[in-house]
Amino acid sequence: MNADTDLDLHARGRAAMLATKAGQAGQGYFEGARWLRPGQRLEGPEGAECVAVEEADLPALGGLSVAREHPVHLVILSPASPLAAEVVASGLRGFLRVPYSAGESPANRAQAIASAQALLAAHPGIEGVMPTPVGEAMGLDTLDMFAACRAAFPAAHVVVDLALLGFKLGQLCLAFGADELFGPIGAARALRLGENAGSPVITVKEAADLVAAAGLSPRRRCADGSPAPT
Repeated sequence: MNADTDLDLHARGRAAMLATKAGQAGQGYFEGARWLRPGQRLEGPEGAECVAVEEADLPALGGLSVAREHPVHLVILSPASPLAAEVVASGLRGFLRVPYSAGESPANRAQAIASAQALLAAHPGIEGVMPTPVGEAMGLDTLDMFAACRAAFPAAHVVVDLALLGFKLGQLCLAFGADELFGPIGAARALRLGENAGSPVITVKEAADLVAAAGLSPRRRCADGSPAPT
């Protein structure tokens, strides 16, 4: 990335942060979640309130109706989701994955965002978008994608998937348009030593500190999506 492009990215980051503060009234959110996986297996830290399921995992779980009985609170919708209308009608929460890849053309990225805009316009009950790397999450491409999503979705939640991006890149995304950290956030975590060295789990306090360090007022979200009492 050359100097001019670098300056342009930082300018988009500043614009994205201003848009985040305007669209979310200066608030930044974090939400602990566990994933329901095939075999009815829960993956994630104890104490995380929200149970989420990937749309792609629903067939192996027996469909949306079976997942709701678990219960599931939120469905992470696949791009061009065929179940978006059913999820919204059922009263479940939804985030929409928006794919991006390192080095892709501006036209491809614009098309992915335009498709997401059309889906959210058709199903306004979807709460927000979750930029999702195809392959490795490269830092500058990720920040550029988050800034582009904030510009395209000024009032929606732009959500960091902590399990995919990690807390270090996730915090940077908060300065480039993200307003929510979502994923393995629990009451406690093991030390990052040995087999836990690469763990994405962070504590509630750490999540709040990350949001605050980005210049946003931290609020924890409950499983139903509402802000927790302060």
